[in-house]
Amino acid sequence: MNTFKKLLPLLAVALAACSNDDPVIEPIQTEPNGYQKGVYVLNEGNMGANKTTLDFLDTKSDKFFDDIYARTNPEQILGLGDAGNDLQIFNQCLYAVINGSNKVEIMSAATARSIGRVDVASPRAIAFDKRGQAYVSSFVGPVETQPRGSVVRFDVSTLEVTGRVTVGVGPEEMVVIGDSLYVANSYNYDTNTYDNTITIVDLISFTVVDSIAVAPNLHHLRLDSDGNLWVNSRGNYADIAPALYRLSPKREGWDVMKTNAECSNFAISGNKIYMYSQTWDADWNASYSYSTLDTKTLAVGPCFIVDPQAIETPYAIGVSPAGDIYITDARNYVSSGTLRRYNADGTLKQQYTTGDLPGHLAFWN
Repeated sequence: MNTFKKLLPLLAVALAACSNDDPVIEPIQTEPNGYQKGVYVLNEGNMGANKTTLDFLDTKSDKFFDDIYARTNPEQILGLGDAGNDLQIFNQCLYAVINGSNKVEIMSAATARSIGRVDVASPRAIAFDKRGQAYVSSFVGPVETQPRGSVVRFDVSTLEVTGRVTVGVGPEEMVVIGDSLYVANSYNYDTNTYDNTITIVDLISFTVVDSIAVAPNLHHLRLDSDGNLWVNSRGNYADIAPALYRLSPKREGWDVMKTNAECSNFAISGNKIYMYSQTWDADWNASYSYSTLDTKTLAVGPCFIVDPQAIETPYAIGVSPAGDIYITDARNYVSSGTLRRYNADGTLKQQYTTGDLPGHLAFWN
């Protein structure tokens, strides 16, 4: 599974580090010890174009560094690969899920220097537990002709795959709560099959123990500070519109509630959810709206930025620990995108030119 078996002794040392002992790689670092404060942007690039890139915004100096993976890893001739799909930071390491290249690329979060990779067929998203195990959702099940997907588990210290479990159709984002993994299932394009469930996997036995029926075509899954799960349904692109659901834990099972918010992507900060929605008319012309939701009262608020008309195609959203709101713009899907940084009051602080299809954000302190 790991294509760098010959380098395992070296990888073991590097993985054990992932710390402030990492070397300073210019021009990415602005601090002598290699640490940075800012946001990483994973640009997906169009499928098949091998144009996935990684950018970094240093929020302390307000400097933006483009395509830093290629700069830091010149020996990687193909760069990050094809079709980036998720970006997460765990234990000072940066994990980029590259769907088209069938891999998870692992880097130092302080330097963006490559540490290794794990091969996973058609990976979608990644999550971690307290024991140092990583979980990667995959559109590929145990038999490739079956519509069901799976979750692949690997150890972050050794990069060795330690298990695989079959889940629902088109598994997307995941959340770990205690000893359970929650997996949002979506859609299989080959069989035109929708799934409407969240699969629950017991992490001790690594088996499926239950599922929660929600709505068709689930995608983003988040946990709030009160222990509620939030998931958006993309609907069926016809008579079922995008929506946001809250799942509240009860003594046995979960209480599923549909909110009044249409939602395609969202971020949670405190007791507020920031979201945008994408809908289409009969001629497949897209329109976008922006709103907030109070996680306690479920009250929907108005647009939270002053210039929504300036964004052509919202593509990712995040809120930093400092409270700044970030929205990426994929524009026409085939050229450079934009990272827009807003103050908490919705006024534009700054914007930066990114790679193609800036789809995923990871905040680094």
